[in-house]
Amino acid sequence: MQDIVFDGEFEEETDICSICGADSSITGWNEEKELTRFECSDCGAVFIYDNDYNETLLKGEHRDWEKFLSKNLSFPFTAVVTEFQGDNIFSEEQGPIKQSDKVVVNKVTGEDGLYGVIVGLKIGKKQFHFPLCNLDASDKKSSNYKFVHNYGVWFANCR
Repeated sequence: MQDIVFDGEFEEETDICSICGADSSITGWNEEKELTRFECSDCGAVFIYDNDYNETLLKGEHRDWEKFLSKNLSFPFTAVVTEFQGDNIFSEEQGPIKQSDKVVVNKVTGEDGLYGVIVGLKIGKKQFHFPLCNLDASDKKSSNYKFVHNYGVWFANCR
């Protein structure tokens, strides 16, 4: 796929980067093979989609999100619960975590096949384990905000 020529007319289009969850931009089209090339300005990944939306990764590696976030997030940080349904199965005791609650995230504690990356957080004096995909970092200017947001987008669309 590296030697296929991507040119021609194409509309400005964005897609979600399957590596980091950021927006990626279309950078080429091959009409003969009906392939679209996207590049991510955040992580530098380059990938191609065919007409059946099958992806071929040309540049970049799929992320180990647990490891990446453990290394790149600055702890502790404040966050807001963006989504919550039912009892929190990750809490040490069943507790009242509600949408829009403000929490303090202390660390990445693991990963779950269904809920993704799990973080340890505090509400008041109570400690809980909670899916990171259901949080937004409070400080929109911090790198934490971008990482948590992109992870949430990736989790909802690409896993």
